[in-house]
Amino acid sequence: MIDETLKKYGSIVANHPFLILGIAILVTIAALIGASSLGMKEEGMEERLPQDIEVISTMNFVKDEFNGGINPGNIVIELDPILSNSSEIRDVRDTKIIEYADILAKKAEKLEDIQSASSIADLLRENDHLPRSERRIRSKLDSLPQTTEYISDDYSMTLIRLDLMPDADNEEVYYQLCKIIEETPKPPGVKAQPSGSFAVMTSLKQQIKPDMRKTSIFSILGILAIIFLFVFRSLKHGITSLMAIVFGVLWAFGLMGILGMNLSSVTAGAASMMMGIGIDFGIQVVSRFRQELMRFGYMEAVINTISGVTVPMAVTTLAALIGFRAMSLGRLTFLADLGTMMSLGVLCCMLSAITIIPALLVIWEKYFGKG
Repeated sequence: MIDETLKKYGSIVANHPFLILGIAILVTIAALIGASSLGMKEEGMEERLPQDIEVISTMNFVKDEFNGGINPGNIVIELDPILSNSSEIRDVRDTKIIEYADILAKKAEKLEDIQSASSIADLLRENDHLPRSERRIRSKLDSLPQTTEYISDDYSMTLIRLDLMPDADNEEVYYQLCKIIEETPKPPGVKAQPSGSFAVMTSLKQQIKPDMRKTSIFSILGILAIIFLFVFRSLKHGITSLMAIVFGVLWAFGLMGILGMNLSSVTAGAASMMMGIGIDFGIQVVSRFRQELMRFGYMEAVINTISGVTVPMAVTTLAALIGFRAMSLGRLTFLADLGTMMSLGVLCCMLSAITIIPALLVIWEKYFGKG
């Protein structure tokens, strides 16, 4: 029954390769639309752990009770002198830096996602004015225990402490603060930058897409080189087998977007792993077709190929799905997400291998001859 059904499907592919390819292209277009909604998930270490374990629940309780659910961050102002014997500032207790910090804090506090901002200037303010005497400034700071919360021991760095709203858009806050820092004139020999978990997560998100692009390109080129040099020694068949992972990964990411899934720092490497596993499906189909082509014409060869490799590939896929889905049985949430992505990737690579590759092989043989 299964063999007969597969032979009927193989006959459709052999006689209507452009129809199969057209359907696959439509699916790919839908996948690209779905993949466009695939976002980057902001994930701290606590999000990677189950929320019901004691240490996480206690941490959440303390955060809610003592921080009001506020997400803290900083703007770091530090000395960055260029010349050793210049008039550049050498101590963050300088009046210019205190005024600079005060201006940045006031600008930051006006942002919608920032609840409050405080700097060393708030400790020094007297009757709504800042002291102008450096001697007065240093004397007052030395007498205040809160000084260590804002100034480093070597006086090379000071902080503007920020309280972000619980629902703040971390990426938007980061870029707005960078804009404020860029537009605010700063004293000579000083640099400032946002810091804290919101800045770290934004930087991490900035790295994920370029890293995915580099690893994916390297994976494809490496796999193609191996296939060409050691497996087929044919550029035509090497590129054809590669279509299993090219389209398979696109379909998988499209499904992820449609299902509302997001990438994180842990799951960003899933594409390369999908390629490493999925290329086997492409190799199996092309290798079997080349063997069948030695005895039969291309139509009989593609029918025998599909009926011969589909069941073993389906069993392999099922085994892989069981293994990857087993990752969701653990309590670490990021492993479950990775398992789901890999399951979709392997399944899509298998489906693309039995649809796109046979159609391409028929087109190659029918319209371009053997090679």
